Amino acid sequence: MSNAAIHRVILHIDMDAFYASVEQRDDPMLRGRPVLVGGREGRGVVCAASYEARVFGCRSAMPMSQAMRLCPHAAVVKPCFEKYTTVSRAIREIFSRYSPEIEPLALDEAFVDVTASLAIFGSGRRIGEEIRAAVRNELSLTCSVGIAPNKFAAKIASDLEKPDAIVEFDEATLSARLAPLPVGRMWGVGPVTAQELRARGYETFGDLQRAGDKQLALHFGDVGRQWYRLSHGLDDREVEVDRAAKSVGEEETFVEDIVSIAEIEAKLVLQADEVARRLRAKGLFAQTVTIKIRFSDFETHTHARTLSVATDHTHELRDAARGLLASFAAKRWRAVRLCGFSASRVGDAPGQLALFADEKREKLAKLDDLRDRIRNKFGGA
Repeated sequence: MSNAAIHRVILHIDMDAFYASVEQRDDPMLRGRPVLVGGREGRGVVCAASYEARVFGCRSAMPMSQAMRLCPHAAVVKPCFEKYTTVSRAIREIFSRYSPEIEPLALDEAFVDVTASLAIFGSGRRIGEEIRAAVRNELSLTCSVGIAPNKFAAKIASDLEKPDAIVEFDEATLSARLAPLPVGRMWGVGPVTAQELRARGYETFGDLQRAGDKQLALHFGDVGRQWYRLSHGLDDREVEVDRAAKSVGEEETFVEDIVSIAEIEAKLVLQADEVARRLRAKGLFAQTVTIKIRFSDFETHTHARTLSVATDHTHELRDAARGLLASFAAKRWRAVRLCGFSASRVGDAPGQLALFADEKREKLAKLDDLRDRIRNKFGGA
């Protein structure tokens, strides 16, 4: 049977206000109170806001200063990522009871493909309910579960009725269920892009469905075609087991927003250098590179390129970072608060080129080896 004929059942499990909920669980004095997890110093941001704090408009990724103005009586707790990581491992252990096909997205969320587990457990809903019960009974936390035929729809479903909810999308009615949703829920659509879509008359997924892929491509290019497919709930991506282990990345949040494209390029080049060094240290070679840009309004974009040959060479990763930034910066630009560079689709074998190209890469490999030895001896870049 081909993959296209398989009716998949994907769960997206998202912990409810994870960091804040862990802090409230562990400190009785915080229970029932608005809690903000994050730093107060400099440009501290909210890592998590409890649901009591969200009533006042506080949310994750908001500047802490703004959150404190909205809710001055909130308790501010410094994050303890070691503790959250320990709890996250316990959560993943619960997931693994139902399927080995787990793709972590962060400490507090993951996709789980339970297609092959249905014969044992009965249905995706039953698995989702059992996971929710185990998280509640064993860890004294709550989670929300989305169930759908693919990752995109499952992630939307998990967010519709939070907290402590389970929502299931059926394949036969998926397009109709998505139609009323606002375009801001579309994957990859931030506040600015959502505003552009609304300005053209696209308020909902249903508007995108009715427009058709040709019209959307005319207005927005290839991403318009992607939005058309997603508006109908079409997503062919597989659940990637050990996703975190298949990439190497670096990112930085700036104390002050950076407007200069040249400065962002310099940051990305340094990140590419570090990613290349880490690849070589692990004996890995990467086929795909990605840059991540988060603007001052928190709209975030990622842009990727698949290389013709898998590499661990510093100069090739630098060139890829510069090229991705140049093609993106030419379209739109404004103040940036975060940038990142990552390499994925990694393996333990380098790509092969023609003879003369291989000779050039051999020289570059020697240069990289020299860089690494200097760094190991003296530190620094």
